[in-house]
Amino acid sequence: MVRRLFVKLLGIVGFLLALVGGALIGYSALVSGGLSPFSIVLRLFEAVLGLGAIIAGIMIYTGPMRFGGILAALAGILLLIITAFALPALLVFAAGVIGIVGATIKPAWWKFWKR
Repeated sequence: MVRRLFVKLLGIVGFLLALVGGALIGYSALVSGGLSPFSIVLRLFEAVLGLGAIIAGIMIYTGPMRFGGILAALAGILLLIITAFALPALLVFAAGVIGIVGATIKPAWWKFWKR
């Protein structure tokens, strides 16, 4: 009983961290300046990673928690490299770690846990 509650709490926290981090990454990619072709491609890549982080957060909360955690962790690592350890990238990476930890705590007989 407590284990289920703890896993659900980790899912909610992972979702919220990925949502906030992905939204902040997307916002910073859209408002940052620079009109060179490299800058535009880099900002587009950051925006796609931010959207991917939001989708991974939804997966952490509703679907396959481990897969969402892995996606969020990979997006977080790429964002940490691109943004030079900015806070939103740290939030996305932390959401991925929380998703992976929550998936390892979750019992094996849960396929898709109910909200």
